[in-house]
Amino acid sequence: MEGKTEVVRSLVRSGELKQALKIAKDFRLGISKPDSDAMKLAYECMVHERFYKQLGYNLSEKVSEGVEALKRLIAADRFQKEQ
Repeated sequence: MEGKTEVVRSLVRSGELKQALKIAKDFRLGISKPDSDAMKLAYECMVHERFYKQLGYNLSEKVSEGVEALKRLIAADRFQKEQ
């Protein structure tokens, strides 16, 4: 059975970033609060675009920050213990 970590890696490789963030945003082990917050906000901005735009967020910037954190954590193999 494939763990959540491998699913996230596979989704990132295939460019399905929204699905990858949906899973990874709830990971805790080895992830700093700023990285966790960035991934959560990126996912929320993807799902509730109009709401976050009304709040004044720059959606592309926030999504970019979250995706960057996700890719950096995968490259550093920080998700290895998460299941």
